[in-house]
Amino acid sequence: MFPLLETALAFALIMLTASLFVSAVVQVIINVGRYRSCVLIHMLRSLIHGFRTFHRDPEVVDPVTGRPAQDALSRSEACEMRFVHEVLADPVLHARSAKLAAGSDPARLALLVEYIDADDLITIAAGASVAVDAEGRERLLPGRWVSCGQGGAVETKRYATLEQFSAYVRRWFPTLEGTASQTFKQRARQLTLLVSMMVVLLFNFDGFRVLARLHENGASRARVVAQADTVMITADRLGERPSTQRPPDELRDATLEDFRLEMQKTATLLDEASLGIGWQESWIVQRFCAYRGDSPAASPTALQLLRDTLFWLAGLAFTCGMLSLGAPFWVTTFSQLIQLRNEVQRRKRQESASGAKPASGPLALPARERAVARPS
Repeated sequence: MFPLLETALAFALIMLTASLFVSAVVQVIINVGRYRSCVLIHMLRSLIHGFRTFHRDPEVVDPVTGRPAQDALSRSEACEMRFVHEVLADPVLHARSAKLAAGSDPARLALLVEYIDADDLITIAAGASVAVDAEGRERLLPGRWVSCGQGGAVETKRYATLEQFSAYVRRWFPTLEGTASQTFKQRARQLTLLVSMMVVLLFNFDGFRVLARLHENGASRARVVAQADTVMITADRLGERPSTQRPPDELRDATLEDFRLEMQKTATLLDEASLGIGWQESWIVQRFCAYRGDSPAASPTALQLLRDTLFWLAGLAFTCGMLSLGAPFWVTTFSQLIQLRNEVQRRKRQESASGAKPASGPLALPARERAVARPS
C-alpha cells in the first residue's frame, strides 16, 4: 500500500506545484489586464442603466410600448460612462492609493478601483447631487449622469432624486455585485484553463507518464516529497489555501516577482524529479524518431505509433484537466493524503509494537490452546 500512497502523494505535490505556477500566471494577467476593474465598471454601468430603465426614462424606454428603446445602450453610453468614471475617480476611493500617476484623468483613475460597496456609492452620489429646493431636502443626481442631451446639452430629470437612487442601490446592488463576482470567477476559470493548456503543451506535461515514473522510481518520489514544506509555504504566500483557512478579506495579488519565483521553483522541482517532463526527454519524440529510423531503438509499427500518440494526447488532456482544478484543490488533496499516510504509519507502528511483546502464560495462547491447557 505504501508505494501507491507515496505515488499519489508525490503526484499531488507535483500538480500543486504546477497549479501554483498557473495561478501566478493567471493573477499577473488579471492584475495587468485590470480584470477586476473592468468587471466593476460594467457592474456600475448596468446599475445606472437599470435605474434609468426602472423609472422609464424616455431615452432608454419607449414611452409607447414600454420596451427598451432601439439602440438604447449605445446612445446612453456617454452619460452612463460619465457616471461610472466620476464615481470611481472620486478622491475618497483613492485616499489610500499610492498610484497617483494617473493624475486627474477619470478613465485612468477608474481602472485603479477594484471594489466599491453600496454605502460608498450612495455617499459619492450624495456629494455630487444638486439641491433643487431652498431647504435642500430634494436633491437630484447630476444631469450628465442620466441625460444624453441634445447637441451636447444635458438636463436634470425629476425622477433621478438622491432618495430614489439610494433606494434602488440598496435594493439591487447585492444582486449586481453577486452577478459581477460570478462573471469575474468565470473569466478567471476560463483564463486558468487557457493557461493550463499552454503550460501543458510548453512543458509536454504528460500526467500518465508522470504517474508511471513515480510508481516505478522510489527515489523520484522521495525527491518530490522532500519539497513539500517549500511548496506549502509558497501556497500560503500566494493565498492559495482553502477558503475555510483564508481570511475572507484577503486578496490574492501575485506580482511579477512572484511569477519569476514560481517559474524557477517549478522548473527546478520538475527537473530534479527526472520524470520525463519536457520535450528534450519526451518518450513520444523518441517513438517518432524510432519510427523514422533516427534512433537505435526498435522501430514501432504505424499502428503502435498511432496508439502511443493517442495515449500521449490523453495524458496531456488529463494533466490539463487536473491543473484546471486549481491550487486550492491540490492543497486540500495533498493535506488529506499527508494525514492518511501519517495515520497508516501510526497504525503500522502500533501493530509492530503489539506484535513484538513476548507471549507468556495461557492468556497469550489462542482460544483453542487455552482450552487444552486449562487444568481439569
